[in-house]
Amino acid sequence: MDLPIKFPSDVEVIVEEAARFRALSPESRLRSIRGLLAAGALMMQRSPRATFLRDLTLEQERRARLAVKEFIARHAG
Repeated sequence: MDLPIKFPSDVEVIVEEAARFRALSPESRLRSIRGLLAAGALMMQRSPRATFLRDLTLEQERRARLAVKEFIARHAG
């Protein structure tokens, strides 16, 4: 079906958003990242699955710390 409206591809949208982010000052980049993290935290708090999400986050952080420790143990001098 040939539509008269052209929608951008996912790749085009990502490229534009990345360019917009790169054009920000370092302070604005950090502010943007903090805003995203705050929005995610708020969504997790208000979710009916908040306990599950909190536990999942803690487990992922635990696994990340363990992976770093194992990596260091394998590759440290």
